[in-house]
Amino acid sequence: MKTPPRAIESPLFEAASEVKLQWDYDDNMKKPPSQITIRGQMPSGYFEPGTTKPLYWYIAQNISAPNKMYTWNTITQSPPGYTLREGTGYKLFIIDSSIGWDNSTHVYPGKLFQFMLPFSMYNSRYAQTNDGVPKGYNPNAAARPTMSR
Repeated sequence: MKTPPRAIESPLFEAASEVKLQWDYDDNMKKPPSQITIRGQMPSGYFEPGTTKPLYWYIAQNISAPNKMYTWNTITQSPPGYTLREGTGYKLFIIDSSIGWDNSTHVYPGKLFQFMLPFSMYNSRYAQTNDGVPKGYNPNAAARPTMSR
């Protein structure tokens, strides 16, 4: 799997949005998967109910792999009973569906090894940047101040 540039430590995804995921395989991929599964993991401190196991959820299962892209709705495709919140420590996994989750960390020559991408979530505050600006205000139509000499 080709990964984001090393300069990108942890990509930021907007909470309550649609995230467009896209990937490609490197030259070592001799047997690309026909279907993939995308799974998420909540940050530390979130556990499977009644256990101390990390909280995982399926974002998408058995999607056609040749497309090499998927649009993730972070509202409807979040862990049942949880809302994805602003913060760090999330993980996204892409695996070969034919191998399955339990075997995805085993090495199969020429096949997709479990790919993990750490990421962070943020809340957009874009709508707040226009607080106090009258609706329909056009700064280009505003009167220009006169210059005094």
